[in-house]
Amino acid sequence: MKHIHSYYSPNDLYNRIIDGLNELGLDLAKVTIDDLQPVDEFHIRGDTATKELIKLSGFTPDMHILDVGCGIGGSTRRLTHDTGCRTTGIDLSDEYIDVAERLTQLLNMQDRVSFQAASALELPFADNTFDGAWSIQMNMNVEDKLTWLKEVCRVLKPGGRAVLYEVCGNKNTPIYVPVPWAQDHSMSFLIPPEPFRQVITDAGFEISAWNDKTELARKAFAGVTEPEGEPDLPELGVHLLVGNDIRTKAYNLHRNLEEERVSLIETVAVKPGS
Repeated sequence: MKHIHSYYSPNDLYNRIIDGLNELGLDLAKVTIDDLQPVDEFHIRGDTATKELIKLSGFTPDMHILDVGCGIGGSTRRLTHDTGCRTTGIDLSDEYIDVAERLTQLLNMQDRVSFQAASALELPFADNTFDGAWSIQMNMNVEDKLTWLKEVCRVLKPGGRAVLYEVCGNKNTPIYVPVPWAQDHSMSFLIPPEPFRQVITDAGFEISAWNDKTELARKAFAGVTEPEGEPDLPELGVHLLVGNDIRTKAYNLHRNLEEERVSLIETVAVKPGS
């Protein structure tokens, strides 16, 4: 877990994001959730996918939702912004949590959105605490998927929904690395969709929605070509999170999608009970 933690712990990240906003000529007193989107929606299809997940979730303003693997909090804030719900985000990376808190204060959303550094395998919450859960593309870094999902199930109230949007394996192996979630094979733990579905049910959930989004992911990355020379990177982008080789990582993800080495699954899992 140590190397995964260090992968997601870039130095001086908050100040680099602020520099990026300044270079774009944005007034920091008026920064919006959309201004931050290029850097803080770090998953396939970005805020388009997040908005689809919000619609699918059915989360409402009276709910308290746990975001497991929240990164720097982009999707956590988007969820609260669009639904009015209260959110708590956890992530293994102290650096990400620090940035998540500071960006949330920048947007003046700290009354409804909070964060803490914690492991998904040992959630620091009592049983039956949350009305819903939300996890976006983090299972790839979790070897013990059963413990992660059992923990999510434990902290949900009976009848609570867990919305998962996850990269899975596919027919062919191995994957090409590096990819956005892993510098090498030691950090990536993909299983195909059906075994993933089985782990979700083994953890105590009932599956109420199961949507294969692989083709949409393939289309999103269809135009990605092999990078040449020094990368010309934007002022604000996910390279700030995972390194200047992001174009290589994106190209490898494109190849993995085209060659059926990875897939993309969107699912809603429900904790039994009323």
